[in-house]
Amino acid sequence: MTQNTPAPVGPAAETIIRTVSLGGTLTLSAVRDPKGWANFTVVVDEGTMVDLLGEDTGEDLEEYVRTAGSAETWHGALGLLDCFVWPILHPDYVHPEFRPMVIAAVRERAADNDGAVADFVDDWLPEWERACSPDGEV
Repeated sequence: MTQNTPAPVGPAAETIIRTVSLGGTLTLSAVRDPKGWANFTVVVDEGTMVDLLGEDTGEDLEEYVRTAGSAETWHGALGLLDCFVWPILHPDYVHPEFRPMVIAAVRERAADNDGAVADFVDDWLPEWERACSPDGEV
């Protein structure tokens, strides 16, 4: 007789940063393990606009959700995020443990005079500062 044993489940990923825009969301998640944080993953969900328009495209909205990469370190996660214009997106959530690191990264990108988004980051800096404040209000 075989026994139905559930497969072992790893720790659940926690949201580190979630940004929103008219077209969807950009989310950075990671797994907390005994050694710290690992398996940072960026997910892009571009289905919001299709859903909002209410157009029956006949397509599955899941087709608009994709993993944009993974990294094992915070530095690597920032590299993944930097493939997008994340500092000029509306911050919807910032994990409390990452708030100091996130605001430091946003300020670094705002100070980068050679960066393509530096001028726009200044416009979004107050929102990021609120999202990264101790109470995390956006």
